[in-house]
Amino acid sequence: MAERRDDLIAARVAAGHTQESLAEAIDVYPKSIRNWEHGNSTPTRDNQLRLAPALNRTHQELRLMLGLTPPAIPVHSWQIGAPESSAAEGVVHAQIPYLRRALDTRDVPPDGQTRTLNELRSIVQSVVERRLQSDYATLSAELPEVLHELHRAILIAPGSTKRQYARLLAFTYRATDAIADKFGYYDLSARIIQSLREFSLQSEDSLLVGTSSYVRGEIFFASEDLQAGRRILEAAANDIRFGESETAAATYGTLHMRAAVMAARAGNALQARDHIEEAQQVARLVNEGIHLGTAFGAASVRIHRLSLAVEIGDAGEALRLAGGWRPPFAMPAERRSHFYIDLGRASHLADQPERALSAFQKAWKIAPEHVREHPQVFEIVEYLKPEARGELRDAVSDFAANLVKPQGQSSFGL
Repeated sequence: MAERRDDLIAARVAAGHTQESLAEAIDVYPKSIRNWEHGNSTPTRDNQLRLAPALNRTHQELRLMLGLTPPAIPVHSWQIGAPESSAAEGVVHAQIPYLRRALDTRDVPPDGQTRTLNELRSIVQSVVERRLQSDYATLSAELPEVLHELHRAILIAPGSTKRQYARLLAFTYRATDAIADKFGYYDLSARIIQSLREFSLQSEDSLLVGTSSYVRGEIFFASEDLQAGRRILEAAANDIRFGESETAAATYGTLHMRAAVMAARAGNALQARDHIEEAQQVARLVNEGIHLGTAFGAASVRIHRLSLAVEIGDAGEALRLAGGWRPPFAMPAERRSHFYIDLGRASHLADQPERALSAFQKAWKIAPEHVREHPQVFEIVEYLKPEARGELRDAVSDFAANLVKPQGQSSFGL
């Protein structure tokens, strides 16, 4: 007997929709809405991509309502959370040409609606949230039209408001870059980051410019020119007076966190320590939260300390940092999943394959679209496949079946 999806019904009501108005909003028959809510059928992938934003929910939240979470394998605790097959990566890759077209036509966008500044602020806020929650499939489907509309808006905006539209474009370009970087389109990512910096400068917000330098760090992770990237981040941090505001302190701290990881990956443990200590000091001035689109606070610094330990190969220190601690649930999915990815890497260094797999499964449960093409996860799981034995081997194979070989080299998306 079909089971009624009460959470889906509640989400529709909270979004202010009747079954009929929701059906009209996403271009389906009202009967389809009734069948989905009563558990008689499940929306197709395309319908999910339209349904999630109509309900003001992320794609992953919608999947939870639909009962499409990854299935558990109830044999051992380290087998919980094995992934299900998904076409999310195909959705994202299929959208790349449309994202390119939107970027190519920034000065000659196609005709279409241009909503008010307040309406566009709300839309961009949703875009930022999807990025933070690693909801890349939905994000990639929405971004081309959002970019077109913002490009139209800034072209016709009066001089007094152009700075505000530039600010919205900076946040939207950052979300676009997240897709390009996470899915291995590094040349496209570098191009997006250059435009992101341009819009940040046009916004005349020095802290947003600092944030653009933080994002620019991705270029140097991809090229492995880590010392150059670290110097750029350090210079950007030196331009910020972190005592002026909480946002200034957070921006300063995020730059040092990313510089710390670059130094560690380059093998310079002393530089990494200096940067992370600087971030730790300023984190005392900041409430854990999202600041100009980046998570920062004491918990974020702790997650980065774990990553540093992994980068320099100190598995014991990494496991000590992770022991008995878990990232707050309020933290964005991407940041929380990074904690478990690095815990899995540390467990692998410590020759604990069961714990490595368990950590990766937990990361998957939080943000599957972040894990699916993650280079370090893929590399370790590929290593474990021929090494594991018995039930662990079966669990590794099941998990590996849903990973995709990354297109590029490893990057660091915190």
